[in-house]
Amino acid sequence: MPRPDRSARTPLQGAAQLGLFDWLAPAPDAAAPVKPPTPPAPSSPPHPPQRPRAPEAPPVQQYDDGVHRFDWTLRRAARRTLVLRVDDCGVSLLAPRLASGASIAQFLQQHAAWVQRKLRQRALRLQTLQAARIDWADGGSIPYLGRHLTLRLRGATQLHWDEARAELHLPLPPDSDAQQVRDSVAAWLQRQALGLFNARVAHFAAQLGVRVTAVKLSAATTRWGSAKSDGSIRLHWRLLHFSPQLVDYVVAHEVAHLREMNHSPRFWAHVGSLYPEYQQARTQLRKSLLPPWR
Repeated sequence: MPRPDRSARTPLQGAAQLGLFDWLAPAPDAAAPVKPPTPPAPSSPPHPPQRPRAPEAPPVQQYDDGVHRFDWTLRRAARRTLVLRVDDCGVSLLAPRLASGASIAQFLQQHAAWVQRKLRQRALRLQTLQAARIDWADGGSIPYLGRHLTLRLRGATQLHWDEARAELHLPLPPDSDAQQVRDSVAAWLQRQALGLFNARVAHFAAQLGVRVTAVKLSAATTRWGSAKSDGSIRLHWRLLHFSPQLVDYVVAHEVAHLREMNHSPRFWAHVGSLYPEYQQARTQLRKSLLPPWR
């Protein structure tokens, strides 16, 4: 899965520390005459509570040193360091409330090349994601175990996978909307995934001599698989978008956890005994990109 961009950070030098002081109400004047209590004014209907104002977006500024050019925004907060972020919202710099304009300008200059590089990487990734987007209609295609399956919506009476022609015939009319097609494909992929995962888990578990109690599907957003000490394994069903080799690496990885619930050298030795090319597969999986599902 894609990792979040690393942020550029530096401590703010010479930041002052604010003190907090209690507010004390003055004592009443003992010599002042005491007035009789004033009758309370007639109550007025309470005002409806006002909604808090949404914070205004900081103004967009432009950085240009003759070599690097980009738009950026400045946000100040109760923090001690300067940090640059490059994300879907653009380039933002978080700064302590007392950071001077000179220190901010110097920080931007020091990290301008880093920002420009991150912006190029994000633009390339967005282009790749757009190219990988699935057309949920007749003639669209989905990546499946290192190949591409063409979707066919031609009124089939039942779902049919034509492996020789690499076609998936869905029991849907040609004018079905994208949600119907997506749901039908997801259900088929999950059935395929569970069958394949059970077979591959059994294969590697027999080699390592471990007991597997259950194999379940996962839709986690941060990991491809997980294993528990009770012998259960979960694997992400969308692994089927990748090649069989990458699927085997993830399965071997989780089966090895049933022997070592850590990432120690002994754990990786077990992975290597099950899947000798695990280092290459690990690198390839990190670079792999799931097609957008929506």
